[in-house]
Amino acid sequence: MKTLNKIVKTAVTACAVVSLCACSSSAAASKAASSSADANKKTGTNSTYAYLLDTTDLPKADLDLSNADGVLKKVLDEGVLTISTSPDYPAAEFVDDTGKVYGSEMMLAKYIADNLGVDLKIETMDFSATLTAVSTGKVDMAISGFGWKKDREENYELSKGYQATSDAACHTLLVYSDTVDNYKTLDDFAGKHIIAQASSLQEMYVEDEIKDPDLELVTTLDIGMMSMASHKADAIALDCDTAKQYAEKSNGQFAKSSVEFDLTPYGDKEGNCMAAAKGEKSLIEAVNKIIDTATENNLYQEWYTEAKKQAGIE
Repeated sequence: MKTLNKIVKTAVTACAVVSLCACSSSAAASKAASSSADANKKTGTNSTYAYLLDTTDLPKADLDLSNADGVLKKVLDEGVLTISTSPDYPAAEFVDDTGKVYGSEMMLAKYIADNLGVDLKIETMDFSATLTAVSTGKVDMAISGFGWKKDREENYELSKGYQATSDAACHTLLVYSDTVDNYKTLDDFAGKHIIAQASSLQEMYVEDEIKDPDLELVTTLDIGMMSMASHKADAIALDCDTAKQYAEKSNGQFAKSSVEFDLTPYGDKEGNCMAAAKGEKSLIEAVNKIIDTATENNLYQEWYTEAKKQAGIE
């Protein structure tokens, strides 16, 4: 009987050892897999868009992501932040001479992804589709030269504003060089055929500040400029930097008007902002802290200056 009990005890002990070893082996494998996954994370200098920005030596935001939920949790779990943009708005976003998406907002997007410890994925599309992509869940955020608009605030979670201290903060109209002297005030554009990008700030400014405009909306600025080149409109509404760029590259055909839109009615919502789906406060709160860090350290101004040079804007 003692022998039998001894055999049973020995067997039980052996099973326990095997089980413990199996558990230890499983835990070790899991830990190894996790370490391998962390090692393979595409972030920082290993990011898909590493060419945009090296954040290694840049200050980072102090983030507590332990209670992340919604889209932010998905981003952290999957290791990728996906954004939508329309790359026809230099120096904020554009396609450079090498065919790569570039711009100050794309650099900011890379900075945000690196702060979150994830890779960046950029989905390019028409401007009018960028916010729809957020609503349908195709992307996590839209970053495409957005300014504050009432309907945007009602339908999306908007980030804090960010801007460079330059002509990007002003908005004007590009006209033909031989007509530029005809426009001294916004009243001189009353009834004129004016082009603006659909859903853009310029669309809002034209509607709000010009009397009875013959407003034509286009999906991309390239289409608008083709219409201007064919003399199918009187002017196109743009931010001042973009207007300067098009004027400089037009061989004298176009000129930046001296008339600027009055931005004081929108003064409490200065700068560009990013948009996430309504209710995604966890994501926007994290993004706002990152924007604060970039602003406090004058990083966005540096990126905008660099992007202007890359875009050929003097």
